[in-house]
Amino acid sequence: MSGGAGIRLLWRTREAVGLYPGGKGLVLAHLCAAEEHGGAWMVTESRTSETLCPAPSDAAALASAVCAALQSAGWARLPLALALPLTEAETAEQVLPIRLSGRELREALLWSLRAETDEAGTPLSDEMRLCCMELPDTAPPCYWTARMEERRIRGYFSAFAAAGLDLRRLTVCPPTNDVLAAQIEGVCAPRMPWETTEEDMLAPAVYAGLLVRTGMPEHLYWSAPPRLIGALRPQLSVLIAVLAAALFLVQVTADLAACVTARTACTHAEEELALRQSERLRMEEFFALHSAVMEREQLLAEFTAASLPARALLVHLGAVTLEGV
Repeated sequence: MSGGAGIRLLWRTREAVGLYPGGKGLVLAHLCAAEEHGGAWMVTESRTSETLCPAPSDAAALASAVCAALQSAGWARLPLALALPLTEAETAEQVLPIRLSGRELREALLWSLRAETDEAGTPLSDEMRLCCMELPDTAPPCYWTARMEERRIRGYFSAFAAAGLDLRRLTVCPPTNDVLAAQIEGVCAPRMPWETTEEDMLAPAVYAGLLVRTGMPEHLYWSAPPRLIGALRPQLSVLIAVLAAALFLVQVTADLAACVTARTACTHAEEELALRQSERLRMEEFFALHSAVMEREQLLAEFTAASLPARALLVHLGAVTLEGV
């Protein structure tokens, strides 16, 4: 079957949970690309934990609290995205002469930040990592940045993995005027009377959940370490082609080997048949000769039984002495 119509990729994420450890509790926003909404992402449910949330800086305690809340909601197996409060990272605004995105933007901002810190006599750590976004209506372009050491970033992913949770994205809650403001407003369905989650607490959780979608700008978040399938996914078509070619070659090789074996067996059988044929002809000649001999012996025996005893008579006559003979 050719083309992509009617085919749903099994690894495409269609459901996620956004997390935000707010001051009044842990906020969870369940997002789903529902068919009734034409596949568009919508917030289907939001919850706020009744107990106080652990300090966001304690990754292990936060992961444990998140695990309990997810199990209570039945979302423990869904992909997760965590938005940390602004207080958990060092934030700043950087100006660049041109607009960039993705990895280039991060590298340019890091170079700019390193130049400033070196000039101030406070060199920046080599393990410092950035997530950033462009501030609206700025010329030249101005970017909001949040920086955190890689060791601490890995600590969050490790803590969630140890708790059996699938943390896909980690980010820092951006300012109110973020690039996903319109999308957040679009995916938030009208709140039900019993849903008491405040909008200022729900927005960061929804923001984090939206980052799990495919095609989101990578400079907005830090990703989990690539898993084997995720790392091979861009080369999956090439791997499938190579695997198919390898299987085809193995099958052809096996068929050729079987053909050679069968031909060898056939040649050996023909040689055996030729040898047996000559032996059979010799055996037929021997049986024919044996039959002739037996027939002659039978004839001689019959003749001897029917003839006179000439020899015995001659012997008898030779033993009789008569006068005058």
